[in-house]
Amino acid sequence: MRPVADILLPSEVFATVKPCSVVGMLRDAPLSYGATPVSFLLQEPPVHSLITTDAVDQGNRQAWLSAQLVAHVTLIWTDNRSSMLSARGNAATGYQVRLHQIFCQAPEGVWRALVAYLRYADASASQTVRAYIRQQQPLLASLQPPLQRTSALQPRGCYFDLGAIYHDLNHNYFVNRVQAHITWSRRPPQRQRTSIRFGSYQERDRLIRIHRLLDQSFVPRYVVENVVFHEMLHQLIPRQYMNGRCYVHPPEFRRQERRFPYHQQAEQWQRQHLARLLRG
Repeated sequence: MRPVADILLPSEVFATVKPCSVVGMLRDAPLSYGATPVSFLLQEPPVHSLITTDAVDQGNRQAWLSAQLVAHVTLIWTDNRSSMLSARGNAATGYQVRLHQIFCQAPEGVWRALVAYLRYADASASQTVRAYIRQQQPLLASLQPPLQRTSALQPRGCYFDLGAIYHDLNHNYFVNRVQAHITWSRRPPQRQRTSIRFGSYQERDRLIRIHRLLDQSFVPRYVVENVVFHEMLHQLIPRQYMNGRCYVHPPEFRRQERRFPYHQQAEQWQRQHLARLLRG
């Protein structure tokens, strides 16, 4: 049975799309954060009372989907944050639909959008479903398992305390939504360099590493803050797949990155002092 589509959430915040289709590719139209495309919702009549937010019985929802799709539907509820919605099959063979539990209380317009997408690969329907997933990010973030402490972390450097910088940024810019560890990288080997990767974010361990060459007296604090801010964003805005390409820094990432007030100044400082940093 071939897959219809997956709607993925690789990290904890923004949904991305992995297109593969019997009914067509899920169109990756842009969404503004927190917005719901009302044009699709207004086109639909009220959904059957079985799908109201008070009816959470899986059998009722499965029966309703089967009736709307005119095909047998197997509905499976999951708590898988990496795949919020996946569907396989077609009208002839039936569908297997896997939904994250956040859809239990989805409004009727979202359920009708799901049907429209499965039947027709409707672009407006796909926008509605993805917008709903994005609106549920605070709930998803609250369901994250607690971070495990790592004894090998070294956030305190000779000149900068990364832990303090991380907590200040998280409070002032992210409403404490980022849940990650942070550490200085190991001391780099003595060799000639031509480039520096100032920071990295390891998604599996939710670990931010900052290059130790930034822990020097001549480096301004706002430069270190800018790098930490960038890596914190990677947890909230993971890589996205659009039109068959993977974007590590999608447009929304770049837009949010500019929220840090010293972003341009820090980037300019890095370019002007790169040679000195390369000398170690």
